[in-house]
Amino acid sequence: MPQPKMFKTFITAILFLCLASPILLNGTNLGKSSTLAWAQTRSERKADAWQLLQEGKRQLDKSQFQAALEKVQQALAIYRELCDRAGEAAALNSLGEVYIGWSQDAKALESLQQALAISKEVKDRSGEGKNLDNLGKVYNGLSLYSKALDVLQQALLIHQEVGDRVGVGKTFNNLGEVYSNLGQYSRAMELFEQALAIHREIGNKVDVGTTLDNIGLVYVDLGQYAKALEFHQQALSIFREFRNRAEEAKVLNNIGLAYYYLGQNSQGLSQYLESLQFFKQALAIHRETGVRAEEGATLNNIGLVYDGLSQTTKALEFYQQALPIFRESHLRAEEGTTLNNIGLAYYNIGQYPQALEFYQQALAINRELKVHATEGITLTNIGALLEKQKQPELAIIFYKQFVNLAEAIRQDIRVLPREQQESYTKTVAYTYRSLATLLLSQGRVLEAQQVLELLKIQEIRNFTKDTRAGVQTTGIALNPTEKQIVKEYGTLIRFGQQLETCQQTQCEALSRLLDQRDALTQRYNQTVRQLEQEIRTRRAEDDAFFDPKKLSKTQEIVEVQPHTVLIYPLVLEDKIWLLWASKGGIVNSFKVNNVGERHLAETVLKFRQLLQDSNSDLAAVKATGKQLYDWLILPLEVELKANKIQNLVFSLDRATRYIPMSALFDGKNYLIENYAISTVLSADLTDLRDRLSNQNTSVLALGLSNGVAGFNPLPNVPAELDAIVRKKPNDTQGIYPGLEFLNSAFDFRALRDHLVGHQLLHIATHGKFVPGNPDASYLLLGTGKELAIPTIATLQDLRQVHLVVLSACETALGGPGQDGTEISGISYYFLNAGAKAVMASLWQVNDESTSRLMQNFYGNLAKGSSTAPITKASALRQAQLFLLRGSVPRAESADSRASLEIRPRQASQTALTNSTAPSFAHPYYWAPFILIGNWM
Repeated sequence: MPQPKMFKTFITAILFLCLASPILLNGTNLGKSSTLAWAQTRSERKADAWQLLQEGKRQLDKSQFQAALEKVQQALAIYRELCDRAGEAAALNSLGEVYIGWSQDAKALESLQQALAISKEVKDRSGEGKNLDNLGKVYNGLSLYSKALDVLQQALLIHQEVGDRVGVGKTFNNLGEVYSNLGQYSRAMELFEQALAIHREIGNKVDVGTTLDNIGLVYVDLGQYAKALEFHQQALSIFREFRNRAEEAKVLNNIGLAYYYLGQNSQGLSQYLESLQFFKQALAIHRETGVRAEEGATLNNIGLVYDGLSQTTKALEFYQQALPIFRESHLRAEEGTTLNNIGLAYYNIGQYPQALEFYQQALAINRELKVHATEGITLTNIGALLEKQKQPELAIIFYKQFVNLAEAIRQDIRVLPREQQESYTKTVAYTYRSLATLLLSQGRVLEAQQVLELLKIQEIRNFTKDTRAGVQTTGIALNPTEKQIVKEYGTLIRFGQQLETCQQTQCEALSRLLDQRDALTQRYNQTVRQLEQEIRTRRAEDDAFFDPKKLSKTQEIVEVQPHTVLIYPLVLEDKIWLLWASKGGIVNSFKVNNVGERHLAETVLKFRQLLQDSNSDLAAVKATGKQLYDWLILPLEVELKANKIQNLVFSLDRATRYIPMSALFDGKNYLIENYAISTVLSADLTDLRDRLSNQNTSVLALGLSNGVAGFNPLPNVPAELDAIVRKKPNDTQGIYPGLEFLNSAFDFRALRDHLVGHQLLHIATHGKFVPGNPDASYLLLGTGKELAIPTIATLQDLRQVHLVVLSACETALGGPGQDGTEISGISYYFLNAGAKAVMASLWQVNDESTSRLMQNFYGNLAKGSSTAPITKASALRQAQLFLLRGSVPRAESADSRASLEIRPRQASQTALTNSTAPSFAHPYYWAPFILIGNWM
């Protein structure tokens, strides 16, 4: 406290001397003539100072900053010599304006703060308003947006109070710049239009040019690049007319930016080259005038062009030149932008760790400054990087945060014309769709739907302007677990890096990290259960519904393998429509009358009852199978045979999901004897981009053989696993190399923690499907604990698994939910979690026949080579034919992989050792397993 008092006393003394009568000057009492002479000299000196200020302003308008600085400093010295406080404040304000034009914000801030203090002291309200206005511009340049808004609002009130229209116009423009930087484009545009009207009314053409240029920048942010060019070109003409080189260079830079975005959107080489020419013109002028900050901005933008031209090394050179300029000028927002661009350059050349490092720095700055538009770009880039590194759960969180920022902007610009809203939506739509695609790839259908509906709602509003077109959008929520991870790991990047490294090294913390990741998906599943009734009622279909209108996916299915047909039985109340598609874009339909949903369901029920009993009459099985064949296959039989079709892919509906299509009977043969058969669910869960290769293929096999409470032992499981897994390179037994976990070693973590690195996942155990309650359905772990659907749905690393084989009971079985809608079985959740294909069962399967089928299946699969590959569907077909035609059991087993104990068979049926016995020929043994998803 003493020091401020001493300073105040000193200032008071100076003021006393300055305000005192010239009676005393240098200790001398002046006479009247001397006093008059002194007054005349003072007046001349003030005139000189004023003239110097005017010359300085003219030189400033011509971007002659050094000359302007010298004139203003001379004026300031005179005002101080004359103790003219008002003049001193005016000179300090002009000095601040020179430094602003020269982009030396720190010096500008110092001068303007002194000017403001003096203006308040001498009660110069007009001067105070000008000082505040310029301070606002400096704070905006330094990305101190809250401070900028505060002082500019004060300036506006003063300008309005004193009737300063010029000042009001300037403040409107300056406020618009702040709101534009904050991404509040509607408010910015409103302020710019108000400023423009005042500038034109007064006839201040230079200020008109400044505001026109700013409006052009808003159009750039809204994605209306052609419109932006119109405004920039008008501004350029004005600044060239007035020979304002610094402003001319700024506009040239902005024109280059518009051309850059035009080139980016159209991949047009000509636009990139055009932008480069404008940037080079701007750069030359910036260097001529010595405006370092603007030089940095243009260097950064030249880097963007070279990045767009795939000349990444050259782009990095320009970014690295721009970065120190922004740092020395304390331009944090520009620094953040360039850090982001450097990260993007490293991403483009595949140097992901470096890219991540720069993205992190950029994101920290953007969040500190609350520059939402730039923050959104960095969030998108981080999401894309994490997606590239196969960390979808983390990529989703960053994409979500971008969507929420974009939704805030879209809400703000709803007052703008429809064209501007549509244009902005197009600039962000790619990230929305990337998020939706990624959510779908993780089976997070509800969230994907929500993201796409955000776009859809806005599109409806854009065209109808009817608020009844949809509720107000508020973005997509981060669930509590996602929020906790953000809080614990900052930007989540460290969490993702730690998890990825830990998975590769099998570190001690792996289970803990995976537990945290699992919690994300568990939270999502809880939401699904809470909203299931409402969502299913709205959609009127189940999650596995394959939309027949998705012709692109239909063609992908039939073209991935020659001689393939997709058959889609659509079950209606009074008829069945058979929709089918074949290669070449051929789609057709056939109506089966007089077979409605109820009749079909009754027949399917009868067929299932026959199939699930190994003692049932084969004649009855075949007769019922023939009835279903006549309804579902016979109408297409001529086409299938005439074109030598070999592969049938089914997308099943309603009751048809409960039957194995392989067991349909044409009067002579089962369907499996004529075709390889597979099933697809929704288009989004059918990934046909690659096929299983035997090169470097390994298997993770887990099983239960011990009897546990309520469940029979499965004595054939150890042999099944041993026959499939080759534990050591020199083992004589085993088909694929891999890992095996049996009984107590088979717990949830053994499954989850070892998924990475294996293309095949084999689970041999009991399974249980609970009709009407999917969450209560489960597989049995080797520990005797349940692996329920909610837990299965958290297995995020299944995306690396090409085939999941559920050598258990009822794993493909779905059924009606409590609300009457269709629900999918256990297999669906493995597909939802990312696996490309699942082999699963429709009923309680026999232990020995299942073991034999599995061993034969893997043996067939391993026979394929790069020159003569075998599909999973063909391998399964051969294994089923092996049981149907050739396998003779050592002894019939009463053991089952069913969820409940099976009643003992009659003595006459439990010792079939005759080599001529039908053995496993009954469909009960070979038909329950179906292949779902990628059959290649």
